[in-house]
Amino acid sequence: MKIGIDARLYGTKYRGLGRYIKKLVDGVTRLNDNNQYVIFLTRENYDEFKTDNKRIKKVLMNARWYSLKEQIIVSWIIKREKVDLMHFPHFNVPLNYNKKYIVTIHDLIIDHFPTSRATNLPKWQYNLKLKGYQKIIRHAIAKADKIIVPTKFGKIDLISMYQVPENKIKVIYEGYFLDTTHEESDIKRFNIAKPYLLYVGAAYPHKNLEMLVKAFENVNKEDKYQLVLVGNIDKFYERVKKKINSSDILFTGYVSESELKGLYQKALIYIFPSLYEGFGLPPLEAQAHGLPVISSNESCLPEVLEDSVIYFDPRNEIDIIKKINLILNDQNLRGELVIKGRENIKRFSWEKMISETEEIYEYVLGTDILHLF
Repeated sequence: MKIGIDARLYGTKYRGLGRYIKKLVDGVTRLNDNNQYVIFLTRENYDEFKTDNKRIKKVLMNARWYSLKEQIIVSWIIKREKVDLMHFPHFNVPLNYNKKYIVTIHDLIIDHFPTSRATNLPKWQYNLKLKGYQKIIRHAIAKADKIIVPTKFGKIDLISMYQVPENKIKVIYEGYFLDTTHEESDIKRFNIAKPYLLYVGAAYPHKNLEMLVKAFENVNKEDKYQLVLVGNIDKFYERVKKKINSSDILFTGYVSESELKGLYQKALIYIFPSLYEGFGLPPLEAQAHGLPVISSNESCLPEVLEDSVIYFDPRNEIDIIKKINLILNDQNLRGELVIKGRENIKRFSWEKMISETEEIYEYVLGTDILHLF
C-alpha cells in the first residue's frame, strides 16, 4: 500500500507540531513493513528530511499552510501520487480532498480561545481566518476515516465540541524530547546569576505567562531567584516583556537543542502555567531532564502528569504563589518530584506512538481487519 504524509511542518523550528511530524515521519519510514511512503515537504524542509530507503519518495509541495494556495493545489499534488491513504498530522485538510485519510487533531485551542490577542493579524483578517478555520476543521473531522488525538482529554473535548462518534477517534500518546546526542552547552550568554525557575514554550495568551510573571515577582521580593523564559521573541513575548517590573526575569530568545539541555539541567524547578493544552510536552521534557515540576491543573495536564507534579489553579495568583513557595522551600519535596517525574515519563515514547499509528494505517486500509479499537 502507498501511504502519504503531509510533512510541510516537518522539523523542530515548527515547535511541538513540527517535532511530532518529524518523529512520525522519521519513525514510520524506518519501519520494516511492505508499505511505500510518500512524504510531502516544502522547499524549507525538503533537504532536512533524509532517507536512502527505496520505499520512500519525497515530493515537493510548496504551498504554505492555511493559505489559499493550499486549498487549490495540495489535493491535486496528492492525487497525482495516487496514495491509498493520506495522513494529515494537523487539521488543515484541503476542503476539496475527498479520498481516504487520517487526521491528527492535537487540540481545540482556537475553539476555546477565539481571541484576536492570539494573532498578529488585523482584527477583520483574524475574524475571516476564524471562519475559515471553523469550516476546515469541520470538514477534516467529518470526512476523516479516523481521527488521532494525543490524550483522552482531547477525545472528550472533540466529542463535546463537534459531536464526533467515539469509535472514530483513537487516542495515541506522544513522546518527549530528551537530548542524548549533544554535549550540554555553556549557558553563560543568558546571564543567569541566581537559582532559577524555568519555562519553555510560546507566549500565546492561553499559555498564561502574564499571570506567571505577576506571581514570580511576588515570590521574588527578596531578589533571590530568576525566572528564565525560553522561546522565540515574537509579538506575544514582547507583550509579556511590557508587563514585567523585575530585572530577574530573563528572555532567552531562540536556543539550540544543546543550550536547551543545559537550561533544563541547571534549573531549580520547571513551571507550566498554561490554561489549555492538547498534550503538554514541555513538563515531560523537564521531567526527562531531572527537573521537579509544578503545573496548571487545567485541560489534559492531570492526565499526562498524574501525581508526579504539584498542581495549582492557573487563574489564581495566590495559589500559584503558594505552590511556588512550597516547592522552593522544600528540598525533599523537590527530590520526590524528580523521582516521580522519571517514573511518569515511562508511559510515553515516540516508538510506541509510531507503532500505534502504523496500526491505524493498517486498520483503515483494511490490512488488519481483526484489530480491535
